[in-house]
Amino acid sequence: VTGNSSYIELASSAGDIIWERGILTKGYGICHGTAGNGYVFLDLYRVTNDTKWLHRALKFAEFCLNYGKHNLPKEPDCPYSLFEGLAGTIYYMVDILNPTHARFPAFE
Repeated sequence: VTGNSSYIELASSAGDIIWERGILTKGYGICHGTAGNGYVFLDLYRVTNDTKWLHRALKFAEFCLNYGKHNLPKEPDCPYSLFEGLAGTIYYMVDILNPTHARFPAFE
């Protein structure tokens, strides 16, 4: 957004930490789940055009493709909502299809 390379470096470091810590087992949603973390990778891909970030976004999407099969600890309070539930996960999956135009919902 600003063109400041130090922000891109910080965001890349955060992306590497997300990748190293792996898939969240709290849920699939964009609030605090796999799809939300996947958006970090999509944003980094869009800004840097580095396919490493697209690969990581796709790996998180693969996990989301098996929605409901991972025996996650509990169902979200709002299982169909944009941020906690299935709607946000679907939004992420649609954005994966066109990653250069992906935007975090209701934010960008």
